[in-house]
Amino acid sequence: MTIYFLEVTAFPEGTSCKNTDKHLCFRLFSAKVIQLRRIQTKLFLIVLVAMVPALCIQAYTEFKARQIRQQLVQDEALRLVRLVASEQQQIVEGAEQVLNVIASAPAVQDNDPEPCQRMLANLLKQAPRYSSTGVVGLDGHLRCAPFPFDQQLDVSGRDFFARAVRSGGFVISGYTVGLVSKRPAIHMAKPFRDAAGKVAGVVVVALDLDWLGQQLYRLPLPPGATALVSDRNGVMLARYPEGARFVGQSMPPKNHFLLEGDQVGLALVDSLDGRPDMKAFSPPGAEPKGLFIGVGLDRDLSFAEVTEANLVGLVLIVLALAMALATTAFLGRRLLGRPVRQLLAAAARWRTGDLAVPTGLARDSGEFGQLGIAFDGMAEALAGRERTLRESEAVLRSLTDTLEVRVREEIAARESAQARAAQAERMQALGLLAGGIAHDFNNVLQAVGGAASLIERRAHDEAGVRRLARIAIEAAGRGSSVTRRLLAFGRRGDLRAEALDAAALLHDLREIFAHTLGAGIEIDIRVKPGLAQVLADKGQLEIALVNLAGNARDAMPEGGRLILAAERDVIAPGGKQHPAGLAPGRYVRFCVTDTGTGMDASTLARAGQPFFTTKAMGVGTGLGLPMAKGFADQSGGALSIRSSPGKGTTVELWLPEAAPAAKLRGRAAEPAAKPLAPPAGEPRQSARVLVVDDEAMVRDVLSKQLEDAGYDVLVAADGDRALALIAAEEAVDVLVTDLSMPGMNGLAVIRAAQERRPGLPAILLTGYAGDGAALAAGGSVAGAFLLLRKPIPMQDLIDRIQALLEARACQEPVA
Repeated sequence: MTIYFLEVTAFPEGTSCKNTDKHLCFRLFSAKVIQLRRIQTKLFLIVLVAMVPALCIQAYTEFKARQIRQQLVQDEALRLVRLVASEQQQIVEGAEQVLNVIASAPAVQDNDPEPCQRMLANLLKQAPRYSSTGVVGLDGHLRCAPFPFDQQLDVSGRDFFARAVRSGGFVISGYTVGLVSKRPAIHMAKPFRDAAGKVAGVVVVALDLDWLGQQLYRLPLPPGATALVSDRNGVMLARYPEGARFVGQSMPPKNHFLLEGDQVGLALVDSLDGRPDMKAFSPPGAEPKGLFIGVGLDRDLSFAEVTEANLVGLVLIVLALAMALATTAFLGRRLLGRPVRQLLAAAARWRTGDLAVPTGLARDSGEFGQLGIAFDGMAEALAGRERTLRESEAVLRSLTDTLEVRVREEIAARESAQARAAQAERMQALGLLAGGIAHDFNNVLQAVGGAASLIERRAHDEAGVRRLARIAIEAAGRGSSVTRRLLAFGRRGDLRAEALDAAALLHDLREIFAHTLGAGIEIDIRVKPGLAQVLADKGQLEIALVNLAGNARDAMPEGGRLILAAERDVIAPGGKQHPAGLAPGRYVRFCVTDTGTGMDASTLARAGQPFFTTKAMGVGTGLGLPMAKGFADQSGGALSIRSSPGKGTTVELWLPEAAPAAKLRGRAAEPAAKPLAPPAGEPRQSARVLVVDDEAMVRDVLSKQLEDAGYDVLVAADGDRALALIAAEEAVDVLVTDLSMPGMNGLAVIRAAQERRPGLPAILLTGYAGDGAALAAGGSVAGAFLLLRKPIPMQDLIDRIQALLEARACQEPVA
């Protein structure tokens, strides 16, 4: 049986088609006919896929049945081992009672041989489980036995005798052969005492191992089960079945782990005849102490019923699959073959142009009937498609006429979208830049504002005012320095250009570098004679070269060579484009070369980005190279970097050559600082505050502000020192810490402190943290916690501290 798909193709007006005048041709795929795989094959595949769930269910059923059966086997093994252990415990307790009776008998206490011998002989008659018994003196010689014995017989070397005397209690020996009976046995012994309460000797009974084995045969054990009793060393005393075969043999060394511990357990081990057993065992440390009890159940026999049931289920599924495939083949020919043949016959007539021939399937109520209706209606739809085709041609011509206008509109829209994307990237870069500098500026503002507030409060303390004023001046200077570097990076700072002697400048810097870079750095100045002057701002050029030299030093931690060179470079018009994009002209090129570690391609690509640094936290700001590049661009020059791992780095700085009459440009004046807010009020109660900040001036100002507010203040430069103070049992009521610190940040400090002091209130200060940091902080700290942004007025900080103290006081129980 073969099924075909029909494709209808409409040709525009003017195209001829053989044997038809309707401008339409019906053709079959792939040279008019595409033959697909037999329908039976696809139906068989469907049946097979349908049977997959049944197979999965069968597999799952088998898995669960084996799990349940395994649990039942384990439970049964544990029940049986407890049953055997209980029997052995009764045997041991009976032997101990017998020994107590013998030890308390007057004949034994008075050392009267004849009554003692009669008593022991009667014991053996009444209790055939014992192969021998006796009374042994402290010297190891028999004092009494149920039969005549050798007076020189010495049992002091037997383990049970020495253990009984040493322990003073009931003991069980290992596997032994009796000195008198010459039969395998285990000896149970217990010391007896004289009238003064001293140990006078040992009474002993020998349990017959044949009798012990017979007791195992009396237990209700299931078919295929094995039971084993051995001594503490693994020597078998009794076994079911085939006890005589194994008694006196040692357990395999690989099974000796069963002798350890004092709890009943389960293990999967090989039995003595090599079959896999589920072994339940009671080690010698459990009751009865001194004996090992093991019961094994044959796994194959235990799972035989489950395996047989699963096999029957699998056979039934295979039979059902075979029946389903046979039924599918029969019904496929009857239900699918006839309509397919009718459809193919109609398609052959349509191909010759006879569109009036129906498929004959419209009266069929099934899917083939729907297919016949669809094909019959296809001819009627073709005329409508032809009209639609003509209309589409008219629309296409109209679209072609307006294509140029639409292309221009599309290009304009795309350029607008690209402009918006570029603007979004610039705004993202601006956000990153603002976030990076916010921390430094807010630290500066915190120090300046705090120092000014303290100066206002300590107007009569001349020495303190002078020291605080110096802190404020240094902080303001730091802010001004960062501002100048950022303006240079953004090419918006005002530069004071002048004609400079490059050679003299480098030689002057050499003296500075000799003291600042360290003895391990060799400095080499290379300047060609007659070098022209350079037109640049001297201060900014020195800062740029100092930053580049500092980067070179950090790249040579083990020492190395720093080369400072300057030479003339002329870029001719119309020549090859300069690598740094310089315009034609005369330049002085400064080269700063080190022999350090160098940079890989990914690091080199990001080296000029603001605040990107490979140095440790607090060591570098990531503004050195961007500032130098901004200064070079603003001065009419350029900067480029060449580096590779292990081969050092070279930074080239081009600056314009000075003309004879170079003029200077002024530097803009910096605005004066605004007056600070008035001092904060006094707190309502005193407490001890721990201040943690890696910035010395911020830490100093905060501590002085809090001391003036009446608080007792502890300070720490980092998280480790702060936690050391808490570990030293220093009293701390509130923790105030900076967020951004090298090593352990503020969040980590608060978490570690609250682990040591649960409920310790904490305030986290940050120069820049954004919503993400605030949310992260809120989910990272368990105790009372506030997030404050620098700069914060003194009164606000004190109010927050007071609020935390009052909230904690309300939560503390009343004594």
